[in-house]
Amino acid sequence: MDRFMTTVFVDRLRKCLKDGGWARKDSEQEQAGTFLVGVHGRLFTVYGDYQIAEPADDYAAVGCGGEFALGALHATEGLELKPRRRLTLALAAAGHHSAGVSEPFGYVTARKGPA
Repeated sequence: MDRFMTTVFVDRLRKCLKDGGWARKDSEQEQAGTFLVGVHGRLFTVYGDYQIAEPADDYAAVGCGGEFALGALHATEGLELKPRRRLTLALAAAGHHSAGVSEPFGYVTARKGPA
């Protein structure tokens, strides 16, 4: 999975973002946004320069409220809350402390497809 994420995935991501007009160059360096990717039960952070990282914890957060969300995720770890509840609390913390985060929040769940 690590090799796939750092080669095949990144190559296809770069092409997708470039074709869609989302990738940009600044001082001859290509830049995109930072976001999370969950695949096969693993979580990866994709940084704006296409670096891939897998967090040591089973959770991650990005964006202007990411630090606040991380605090809430850390504080709720081990409380046996359902994932949606933890996400809701993390987003509420980020929304409360960051002017760049606000409701409404949308949740998307992808169903496992055929192998």
